Amino acid sequence: MKRKLSLIEGTMYAGGQTAVNVVSSVTIKGTVQESELHASLLKIQARHPLLGSNVWEDEAGIPYFVEQNPVQRIGLRIVNRQTDQDWERESITECLTPFNTKNDTLVRLVWLKSESVSDLIVVGHHCICDGRSILNLMDETLSLLGDPEKEIGTYKPFSSIQDFIPPEIRESKANKLKIQLFSKVAKLALLAVAFKKEIKREKPFFLHWKLSKEESSLIIEKCKSEGASVHDALSVAFLRGFKEIKPIKSHSRLYCAVDMRKFLPEVKSNMLFAFPAMVGLNLSNKKTDGFWNQTREFKNGLAKKIDEMNVNTVLLYSECLLPSLPRMTRYAKADKGAHDFTLSNMGKVSINEKYGALEIESLQSPSTIFPFGNPTTLFTTYFKGQIDLIFTSDEHFIKREDVLALKESAFSTIIK
Repeated sequence: MKRKLSLIEGTMYAGGQTAVNVVSSVTIKGTVQESELHASLLKIQARHPLLGSNVWEDEAGIPYFVEQNPVQRIGLRIVNRQTDQDWERESITECLTPFNTKNDTLVRLVWLKSESVSDLIVVGHHCICDGRSILNLMDETLSLLGDPEKEIGTYKPFSSIQDFIPPEIRESKANKLKIQLFSKVAKLALLAVAFKKEIKREKPFFLHWKLSKEESSLIIEKCKSEGASVHDALSVAFLRGFKEIKPIKSHSRLYCAVDMRKFLPEVKSNMLFAFPAMVGLNLSNKKTDGFWNQTREFKNGLAKKIDEMNVNTVLLYSECLLPSLPRMTRYAKADKGAHDFTLSNMGKVSINEKYGALEIESLQSPSTIFPFGNPTTLFTTYFKGQIDLIFTSDEHFIKREDVLALKESAFSTIIK
């Protein structure tokens, strides 16, 4: 296999020297055997073509996925489990530890081991997977631990992001002209910011909150009664919090991560994929609008933007920017962004509560600590009746203590 990374994959690759990792963990009751864990990882690696690849760059700095020869095994690090909070320390370590993209497999596993309780932390380079991919790898690992004889098959990789664009759109003369013009404008814009200095991100942090079943149920029922989703309510509540807490600089804007799989039927939910779309939305400034009116307006605005999204246009324009990828990476590390935060909400996850004799006690949301743009991100999932949230950022952008005040403001707004 040899193919160019797409623009999003290349952006997440970030030049290969920087940690851009997605992590997620589960806490398991039951006995895990090391031999069965290794056997599970071998099957998972055989299923996903990208788990036998590395990333190499051509002379222009454009990255390619290339097949490993020989294929390296998925790394497994074993740590003695001492407390219920060990997963958090190890997750932060894994978020900030780069992959050797030229030699190592682009996924690794950490096993926090004790006699009857374990934590499994799946870590993937963001250039090959998103949060949903990490959850799928977790599900496959647990399924094989619960049933070691299970077969999970394999699939063929796509050769180019162009494969997803219909030929009549790809070869259209009008589209080719638009792309050429867009590419020239983008190059000029990147030249204008070429000398911006990289922001030093020296104090990254990671905050975790798991709401109780009672709190989670209260929020879900409140949202239902108001004709909104938890995603909508969290978006508006945190945006309002950014605006109301004085030490925080607010842009009244967020980005919502949208799973592109819904637009690409060729990409199944159980395949590795790293091509999210980012939808930007502003908080309404109408002084007469109460919280739930703002939330319903936000819901309608997000639905409209998703409906209007043209996946072919997104793919075409992103591909034409590939030659500028090295310059875009430098710019991304120097940019402060013009938004408050990004929300990545995966909702109810496809992790079972039991796998054979293993019981899943808890799941921690997939998360990452981004090294570019505004890294402030809220990640959420719903599992076993509980809403789980992880907030990551760097103190250059927002102080940890201000985030704690932000969280209290947001949830009191939703449930009051």
